[in-house]
Amino acid sequence: MRQGMRGTNFARRVFSHFSRWVVRGVFFSVCRTKIVYFGNVPTGTGYIIASNHISHFDPPMLGSQFRRYVDWMAMEELFRNRASATLMHWLCAFKVRRDGMDRAGIRTALRRLEEGRVVGVFPEGGIRAGKVSVLHGAPMWPGVSALCVLSGKPIVPSVILGTDRLYNRLNWLPFRRVPVWIGFGEAIYARCDLPRNRARELVEESLAQAFICLRERLVLDFRLTEADLPTTPQARKREDYLP
Repeated sequence: MRQGMRGTNFARRVFSHFSRWVVRGVFFSVCRTKIVYFGNVPTGTGYIIASNHISHFDPPMLGSQFRRYVDWMAMEELFRNRASATLMHWLCAFKVRRDGMDRAGIRTALRRLEEGRVVGVFPEGGIRAGKVSVLHGAPMWPGVSALCVLSGKPIVPSVILGTDRLYNRLNWLPFRRVPVWIGFGEAIYARCDLPRNRARELVEESLAQAFICLRERLVLDFRLTEADLPTTPQARKREDYLP
């Protein structure tokens, strides 16, 4: 039985890493991706990647570009269809409820962090732009800070910009190569000398500030304009963008 489980897990890893390289190749053909590490990424341990969420292309883009493979916490809707659920399983993703009351999802995340894996989270709970985005200080899912405190593993904040332009089908044409910018910040650690509630609050405050600072750093470093910043998928579909 254990040998069968090990064989299945190995097959999943092979499939997921192969898929990662395929996705990276696809995005390379249609995007000009700029990646900046503004802080040191932890080594030799599991940790959490927390990012803003501006399009459905964020998980494959981040997952294919990051240094390590990311096990994504995915919304439960993706597991309602058998084919989609099977794909998520083989990509090492696992479901979580967006209402923040999913203990099973938290337990799965804790187990994978303990195994030394990288767990990816979108604490906005969905695609957001403008004032409802964490890039503008909007509230986030408290589970990400709780996960940091309970696991004792750090959070690496990330901000991604530009993937919302991929909603326009014209931007998938050859030679368009829309720009995408990704910034990773300094890891955030939970205080172990404080009560859990207070430690969680401090992590959440630090993460909220990190999102805003990373956005500002990307804007300054790459001289981004208002047109480069996230907007709704509906607006991007109508946009006639040329590099």
